[in-house]
Amino acid sequence: MAKLFIQSMPTEEEFRNSATRWDFEADVDALYTNFLFSKVASEIEKGMENYLAPHNLSSGRFTILALLNEESEGLMPSDLSNRTGVTQATMSGLIASLEKAELVRREAHKSDARSSIIKITEKGEGVLKQIFPQWSPQVSAFWKIITPEERIALTAILEKIVKATAPK
Repeated sequence: MAKLFIQSMPTEEEFRNSATRWDFEADVDALYTNFLFSKVASEIEKGMENYLAPHNLSSGRFTILALLNEESEGLMPSDLSNRTGVTQATMSGLIASLEKAELVRREAHKSDARSSIIKITEKGEGVLKQIFPQWSPQVSAFWKIITPEERIALTAILEKIVKATAPK
C-alpha cells in the first residue's frame, strides 16, 4: 500500500479551525502533536528510502542486514520476523530477495533439520560498510536543525514513548 502524507502542512491555527468542524470532542493538542510527529517520521523514512534505493535496498532489507551483521551465528527467519515485527511470509520474501542479491545465505540449523539459519555474506557486510559512513553524516545533518540540548530532551521523550508502547 502506498504511504500518503499531506505535503502542505497546516499551521496549528488552521488545524484547530478544522477541528471545530468535527462532530466529536477531540484532544486537538494531542492530534496536532501526532500529526507533526507523523510528518517528521514520514520525512525520515522517505530520506532513508531515497538513500538506500541506489544500493538496491529498502529499509526492510537494510534492517535485516544490520541485524544479521550483529549476529555472527546468524538468526532463524522466525527470530528476524519477531525482531522486526513483520509476518513470517513478509520475512520470507525479504530473505529471498537478499539471497538472490547474494547479501545473505541460508544454512541448515545445527540442531533442527527443519529449520534454517540466515547469515550475512561478505558481500552483505561490504554493502553495510559502504552505506554507514555515507549515511551517518546525512543523519547528523538532519538533526542539526535542533540544538544538542533539544535533541537530549527529545531523545528522553521518545524513549519514554517507546517504553510505554512496547509490547507487554
